[in-house]
Amino acid sequence: MGDSENLPQTIGRYQVQRLLGGGAMGSVVLAEDPRIKRKVAIKLVKLDSVRNEADRHEFLMRFQREAEVSGVLNHPGIVAIYDVGEEEGLGPFLAMEYVAGKPLDSLIKGSVPMSLKEKLRIAAGIAEALDHAHAKGIVHRDVKPGNVMVGEDGRPKLMDFGIAKREDASLTQTGTFLGTPSYASPEQIKEGTVDGRSDIFSFGVLVFELMSGQSPFPGASINTILYRIVNEPPAEVQPPVLGVLPDGWHRVFDRVLAKKPEDRHPSCAAFIRDLMEAVVEIGKDDRRELMGLMHFNGDTPLPRIVSRSHEETLLVQRPAPKRGPWPLLMGTLAAAVLAVGSWFLFRGARGARLQINTDPPGAQVFVNDLEVGTTPTNQALREGDHLRMVLKGFRPFTYAYRPGTAPPTFPLEPVVSDEVIDSQPQGATVVLDEKPLEGVTPLKVRWNQGVPHRLTLTRDQQGFQWDFARGEVPGGKAFALKDAGAVASVEPPLDPNAPGTLKLAGGFAVRVKVDGKDLGELGPGGKLAVPPGPHKVELANAKVFYRDSRTITVTAGQPSALALPGLATLIVETFPGTGRVAIDGQDAGIESDGSSVQVSLGRHTVTIRSAGGTRTEPVDVSGDKHLKIPL
Repeated sequence: MGDSENLPQTIGRYQVQRLLGGGAMGSVVLAEDPRIKRKVAIKLVKLDSVRNEADRHEFLMRFQREAEVSGVLNHPGIVAIYDVGEEEGLGPFLAMEYVAGKPLDSLIKGSVPMSLKEKLRIAAGIAEALDHAHAKGIVHRDVKPGNVMVGEDGRPKLMDFGIAKREDASLTQTGTFLGTPSYASPEQIKEGTVDGRSDIFSFGVLVFELMSGQSPFPGASINTILYRIVNEPPAEVQPPVLGVLPDGWHRVFDRVLAKKPEDRHPSCAAFIRDLMEAVVEIGKDDRRELMGLMHFNGDTPLPRIVSRSHEETLLVQRPAPKRGPWPLLMGTLAAAVLAVGSWFLFRGARGARLQINTDPPGAQVFVNDLEVGTTPTNQALREGDHLRMVLKGFRPFTYAYRPGTAPPTFPLEPVVSDEVIDSQPQGATVVLDEKPLEGVTPLKVRWNQGVPHRLTLTRDQQGFQWDFARGEVPGGKAFALKDAGAVASVEPPLDPNAPGTLKLAGGFAVRVKVDGKDLGELGPGGKLAVPPGPHKVELANAKVFYRDSRTITVTAGQPSALALPGLATLIVETFPGTGRVAIDGQDAGIESDGSSVQVSLGRHTVTIRSAGGTRTEPVDVSGDKHLKIPL
């Protein structure tokens, strides 16, 4: 049955109306039950396309399993199965609930962005449905966006329990992998044995993708994806998800996507409640509504509902145990009223939402003099709200919000000032941003504060060099020239034993060791106080394959720059065949199938480990590079 023209008029007692979708192994049609005038979706399988009797048996078992599971489950967040039968000439069929809406995967990939609350509402609904299945001893085993329908009312419906497993039954062989690789749990990949905690992992992958629009374990090949699921932490989301605290995001998803099942959240609802604690862009009422979508029973206490919008804090106390049925009944009724009554508050009169972007990004955003975040950010605004964007090195930008008039990006104007570059002694030549300037110190220059600068002063065998961050200026101070290689300070030392400063000048963080002592991680622009004198400094960042060791002489009371190289994208491709990529002896986490990795500029060794052996190539990375290696 490939198109509408080949549709039968009836399937069982159901009157066929139109084709909803189809593929190589089956199709789904819209039909009506003439007895009760109810629309149903009928799933059919093309048994004539099944290759052998074993596969035929497996497909029939899946149909039977889905019908049996439906008999156990009864939940508004799960697509209901109404009937199962077999039609001569067509084979077996399932008549199930028809959901007018779209599959979640198409919404995630769609051109119309969903709001943070819409995403959380969908996640909360799926969490409640999965927890219901787990409470009944049912493990779905294929939780993914393609198995969730989102109705026109915004409510999600979990479907396709065709490979679900009852915990008290053995419907498939132990060690057999079933499911979709991108959403599979580590134990599902390695052992094929699963329980409800595997569904929680898969649900975590789904929510990660729903919230960020990207997979936590990306890859150009299935092997790469499976390797990352089993061995690597979730990918970094850049830029961070708007409305969610970055630290909270890491905490929540590191737990739900833990490699060991026992380290994950105990339930899907517990995961969503944890995620809600990291959300800062929804108010008290919205938080109440979302909590009301999830069922609380047994000994599970209602969590704190904390406003992140400068409102009061609401604490729902745990019901006192063993006081008879009335408190429990009243609590249940209250939760039901809360869930139903607040369901339609989704688009309250809170004003329009505005995506606030600045060029360059990273500006602090103030709404009516209250700081609300940094750009890019998304804010709910009313007409007349006063916006102010502040970024060091740029003039503050102010804007009175009027719907429909905001530009897609607010351009920030850099501050350009007249600065005097001076030295001690005077008469030094000046190189600014690698360009020699005419004249010697003292020298007046036009200084763009919106970009970083590198200043080098030279006179005879003495010199000075410093990296100025965006917004920093010379300030008319005389820089003391020192012997070549030494970096001077804008202030003379007051104490010969005063510590000097190591300042990181570069675009990524490094782990710092000084004289063999680990001083922790230092971010861009960060500083470390060290005693004066010579020191062996070791810098490393495994993520970008950077490692360096140097000796620096620190002068009392003066800063010394730790200059880092830039970063580039390295694409590794081999032919024929692919292998595992290592850079400088460290696994890069990619296959040599055209996948890319970020590396520091400089010389590296790329090793490909494939079934045919090992191939090693030295490579000089001076910019983005596409490396093609024959095996």
